[in-house]
Amino acid sequence: MLARTAADNFRVMPYNRRVLAVLGLWSNRRKLYRLYVLLVFTFVVIIVPKPLRITPRHPFESIVRSVAEHIFAALCYLTIIIMAIKSEPFRQVIHQMEQTLLQFRHTDDQCSRLIVQVNTSIHRFSVGYTKLHVCYMLLFNVGPPAYNFQSYLTHWTHPVENRTVEFLLPLMQDLYGLDIRHNIGHYTISWIAITPACAIFTVILWSKGTLFLLIRYNTLLYQLVNRLLEQFGREASRMTQWRKHRRLQRIVELHHRAIECTKLLDSCLCLILLIQCVGCILLFCLALFYISRNHNLNVINVTVLFASIFIDMMCFSALGNQLTEENAAISDSAFNYCRWYDEPIVVRQYFVRIILQAHRKATITAGGFYNVNIVTFAQLIKTSYTYYMVMKETF
Repeated sequence: MLARTAADNFRVMPYNRRVLAVLGLWSNRRKLYRLYVLLVFTFVVIIVPKPLRITPRHPFESIVRSVAEHIFAALCYLTIIIMAIKSEPFRQVIHQMEQTLLQFRHTDDQCSRLIVQVNTSIHRFSVGYTKLHVCYMLLFNVGPPAYNFQSYLTHWTHPVENRTVEFLLPLMQDLYGLDIRHNIGHYTISWIAITPACAIFTVILWSKGTLFLLIRYNTLLYQLVNRLLEQFGREASRMTQWRKHRRLQRIVELHHRAIECTKLLDSCLCLILLIQCVGCILLFCLALFYISRNHNLNVINVTVLFASIFIDMMCFSALGNQLTEENAAISDSAFNYCRWYDEPIVVRQYFVRIILQAHRKATITAGGFYNVNIVTFAQLIKTSYTYYMVMKETF
């Protein structure tokens, strides 16, 4: 499934799509039942048993953690459900991008080498991103039981009345009446039930990585336009008018396809990114509050949630910023590498069209309200910290 071939150098996310096909996403819609079964299982095991009321057993800090975990789960659920609902538009984006890249498959120039280079870096990123989520899984699900069993065995030699072990929980839960905080048998049953559910959540969380990889492929199309303009500028003096016409026609078509992919991708991602941004603000605030009030190993699991959503939003923002900059750079390439103003009017018309298209800002938005880039990411973090300070002073 993850074996790499030479043909994959000109394909869009070949490895990620194979994994998503197993889940039933972006393949035969008849296989979507697999995803629904997994979502129902995780809902029953993780979501239903979570406490939401302040009680002597669940003080305010515990409810804060439980709400933060609810928000994190909601982000995962909503993202994967929207991906399933919009599977056809996502397939269209992938198809358009892949057909564009395949046009360079039989050439050996700057553009084909750039495609291979970017696809190689995307593959390395995907492997690293997968390893990161394996680390999340181990920290989240292996750390607490390792500590709990060691602590239980340490207290085993004490008299019964002095055994006051309270177990660290991977998730804040009341698992259907089981005493998972003090009974080692109940805790073991809980851990065995939660582990596969958390593994499923890890795969769902990992699938979000395919979304910002699509942004990177869209950026690659703009980079190809820049490379073709540079190549045109170097070779223009040796080309006939007919060749110039054919070359510029190809560049205009590629630029138009890149813009169309951006519009289609934005229509697919805008709702997901809006949900992510709102959820991130709330999750950052609650996670910071919980971490500042607790100084035990429970903060590790909350930190994992915080880190995962932070890294995902940072990737969305950085890649969205890169996409906008690459489109804007097309105008500079036309001015800096091509003396188009010395060309006949027929050739100049192509450049005017390219420059006008480049001046129309190509962006990925969150719900159409604001652009997803580094600046808005910094504002999001600032807003989250402001809410945290208000919450800290209030409670």
